[in-house]
Amino acid sequence: MAVGIPSNKIAASQMRRTYKLAAQMRSAYRSIQPHAVISLILGILSIICFLTLYAIIIPIAGVAFGWVARREIRRLPKERLGMGVAKTGMLLSLVFGLSGSGWVTYSFLAASPPGYRLITFADLQPSPNDRSPISKTSQDLEGKKVFLYGHMAAGEKAFGVTDFVMLAELAHCQFCQGRLKPTQMVEVHLKNGLKLDYSTKRIGIGGVFTAQPDVLNQQFGGMVYHIDADVVR
Repeated sequence: MAVGIPSNKIAASQMRRTYKLAAQMRSAYRSIQPHAVISLILGILSIICFLTLYAIIIPIAGVAFGWVARREIRRLPKERLGMGVAKTGMLLSLVFGLSGSGWVTYSFLAASPPGYRLITFADLQPSPNDRSPISKTSQDLEGKKVFLYGHMAAGEKAFGVTDFVMLAELAHCQFCQGRLKPTQMVEVHLKNGLKLDYSTKRIGIGGVFTAQPDVLNQQFGGMVYHIDADVVR
């Protein structure tokens, strides 16, 4: 004759099994490390480095977040997931960061002919702390060969132009040039029979650079920067 088991003991046994199963589920549950996800996102965004060097902070942050994620996952292996995600984020950050920055740097350095120093209009602007009306860089460039990209300012001639003013932006038209600083314009003289037809396209000019800051003290002023160009791109 079978002996019946009290219902309260059966209920207690079922509750113990339920608590044990819940504890096992809690111990088995692991959440993904947030830093790993951030590292992956930054790694993908690091492709922007192919456009500008200023984006280099993105892959640096991607590697940093990935490193933190790996450290946390190793410290709490039973609670954290995402080691593969962190490694992928770091890898993308390194690949896109290094290759993109290298490409931008190469493009910049290869933009000028051999023997010509590539400069920008920003290099020609004096800083607020400079006592000289021209930049320190422009003083160092005196008599040297430089290469500068910019736009032709519209003048009286449209064809066979040998002398013109170069501006940084095409928006600086002939009607608003009066609002530009003297250091934001460069007078260009083409040598060796070179001639250009007026164009709104961006062009590159290479030649000997000279600066005449004394013209700023004259009554009617004048052009501060000059390039006697023998190369046009």
